[in-house]
Amino acid sequence: MTSQYDERFRRFSRRVEKGILIGIAACAIALTAGEILIQYVPARVFLIETERLEGVSDKP
Repeated sequence: MTSQYDERFRRFSRRVEKGILIGIAACAIALTAGEILIQYVPARVFLIETERLEGVSDKP
């Protein structure tokens, strides 16, 4: 019975590990893409609110 449990746990842990690695890779890709996007002025204006407000006084 323990060998069956061990095998099922190994299969489960491999799936979880693969999911974690895919998640880490997806986050790294998203971070890199975001950093590249904010290098371009049209994308920066669209993505970053403070870029639009920079130099504009909130008091009249």
